[in-house]
Amino acid sequence: MTTATTPPHREARPHGVAALGIAVLAGSVCGAAAALLGLALDGSAGALGALVGAGVTLLVLATGFAVVDLVAGLMPAASLMVAVLTYTLQLGLLALLLVALGRAENLEATMSPPWFAVGVIAVALAWTVCLVVHATRARIPLYDEPAPARPATRAVTPEGSER
Repeated sequence: MTTATTPPHREARPHGVAALGIAVLAGSVCGAAAALLGLALDGSAGALGALVGAGVTLLVLATGFAVVDLVAGLMPAASLMVAVLTYTLQLGLLALLLVALGRAENLEATMSPPWFAVGVIAVALAWTVCLVVHATRARIPLYDEPAPARPATRAVTPEGSER
C-alpha cells in the first residue's frame, strides 16, 4: 500500500528582497553623489546627466532583478533562462537609450553625456558590489534538507493481532 506524500514545505525567499533593497539604496546614494559631483564640476547639465544616467540604470537593474527573483521563487528550473533573457533585454534597452540620446539635438545644453556615463557607471558598480557582498554573506542553503524519517507502523487486524 502506498501513501501519498506531500512535497516539503519551502520557506519564503527573503534573500532577494533584502538584496534588492540594499542594492537600490546603494545605487541611489552613488547616483546622488555623482549628481552632486556633476553639479559642482559642470553645473546643472552635469547634475542632470548624472541623475538621468543613474535613474535609468537603477530602474533597469531593479526591474530585471525583481523579475528574475520572482521567477526563481516560482519556477527555479527556468530561472537561468529568464536571467539570461532579462540581461539581454536590459543591455538592449540601454543601447537603444544611448542611440536615442546620441541622435538628440542640443543634448549638451541640457544634459552632459559624460556625466550621464558617470551616473550609469556609479550605479552599476554600486549595484554589483552590493549584490556580491550580499551573496557572500547570505546563508542560502544549497539544497532542501530531506524530511525526517517517520518510524514504521505495524498494521493491526481487527482481532488485535499483528500481521
